[in-house]
Amino acid sequence: MKNLLLSGLVLALSASSACAQYQTPGTGVRWTLAQLAAATGSNVVLTSPGVYAVNGNLRLSPTDTLTITTNATLRLAAAAQVNVDGVLLVNPRDSVKITAQASTAPFHSFWFSATSQGSRLRKTIVEYGGGIKTVDCDLLLDSCVVRYQVSRIGTVNTNSGAISPSGGAPRILNCRIYDNARSGVLSPANRNTSPVIRNCVFRNNDTENGNYPQINLGIGGATPIVIEGCRVLGGPYNMAGGVSVSNLLGAAGTTQVIIRQNRIANNRYGVAMLGSGIQAVITRNVIENNNINPNAQTGGSGINLQGNATLTGVASRNVLRGNLWGVTVLRTSSTSANPGPSMSFGDASSTDSLNVGRNLLYNNGNGGQVYDFYLNMPDNMMAQNNDWGTNSAAVAESHIVHQVDQPALGLLNFMPMRATIVLAARAAAQPLNVSAYPSPAQGTLHLQLPGNAPATLRLRNLLGQTVCTTLALPSNGQCALPLRGVAAGLYVLEVTQQGQSASAKVVVGE
Repeated sequence: MKNLLLSGLVLALSASSACAQYQTPGTGVRWTLAQLAAATGSNVVLTSPGVYAVNGNLRLSPTDTLTITTNATLRLAAAAQVNVDGVLLVNPRDSVKITAQASTAPFHSFWFSATSQGSRLRKTIVEYGGGIKTVDCDLLLDSCVVRYQVSRIGTVNTNSGAISPSGGAPRILNCRIYDNARSGVLSPANRNTSPVIRNCVFRNNDTENGNYPQINLGIGGATPIVIEGCRVLGGPYNMAGGVSVSNLLGAAGTTQVIIRQNRIANNRYGVAMLGSGIQAVITRNVIENNNINPNAQTGGSGINLQGNATLTGVASRNVLRGNLWGVTVLRTSSTSANPGPSMSFGDASSTDSLNVGRNLLYNNGNGGQVYDFYLNMPDNMMAQNNDWGTNSAAVAESHIVHQVDQPALGLLNFMPMRATIVLAARAAAQPLNVSAYPSPAQGTLHLQLPGNAPATLRLRNLLGQTVCTTLALPSNGQCALPLRGVAAGLYVLEVTQQGQSASAKVVVGE
């Protein structure tokens, strides 16, 4: 799952050595794009107002600064590489686009080195390349779009992340990261890296449909890894996971992780913590419907913990529903004699204000069986003060696999339970029987409803945005939703009729 980045820089340099290179003189000059294009020997060419062609490799020397404050487009030659050893400051009024000269001939990559501290990219679109790479650089990406990044050009690998920090503590804020070949953000297994990822949208990454989570992180550094306020949304690629943090090489030290207030949905799995030396706080997340791969033996957990007793921390106030498994916990391997993860899902005796349980776990399962918690190891765990979707301890017990079911397993201490809010919600929301066809729909989506009362039809995209809405008047229970102007893709249809509601996934074709 993890890729080592030690050799990445060497590969990148050798791959692009055939391209003509221009390097700024390193005289401490503050450049603009217009000045760069006018410099003697430059391979940057102004081709039309605000549009610049970069016809080869470009290197910004350590003492130089390039500032872009106007709307502009940089079109990079095939396999070209940009190295930033100085400071790059991008903050346009609307946007700067960094793209390939041809979408079928991606540029190689954008590199930021340890001497490029202070570089900032705001309102920048980066597309059709081999990704953004940082080495020991605390790069800031704010309100950017990173999309359509490839993992190889010809036979040359460009690496596995659209954004690949190696070392340092880069900040990735308010960004949209989607439709990339592999992971949206990747850090290495063998270098201490602590990205802060806040208020970002990850959608439909891993277009190669390999075993790559959308956020794929290795060991942390001196500060915590933070993933907060993000939406990590899967789609048609059923091998793509949600969030993974791992220490699979047994690196020394403790990786601190905060995963807070995210929505992680429709992936192969939600959150995976793998290995040793991890201290995680997983709180206030909605982790739901991570069930897109039907093979329950290889994924589908809302939260999966696999490692030894040094995988510690707290999971509280999360919603876990609609996954193939709610929580799964196991030792480093099935043959390991060392104790497994010791994370707490709630301890009524704890004085830690985070260790309060209050997780909502219900409706997770596969094969016709509910699996809200599977303690697949011989060690005991705490999971007190949680809502299991029922007020019956016997019903909750039937949804948990532990020592009561298999004597060789540990005991999950789940009592006392928290009074459920699920039963009241189920009583208030009566289901509506709706069928929608065809799939994929083209031009018009037809619906069959149980009656002729007016119905509100709403179509949302995977970001939760309303694409179209209409008030329908069924005839013989039939009505239609026009799809003019709706792009091809996967959507959620919401239907409300006489106080009843239903939702379903629909596919819109070309």
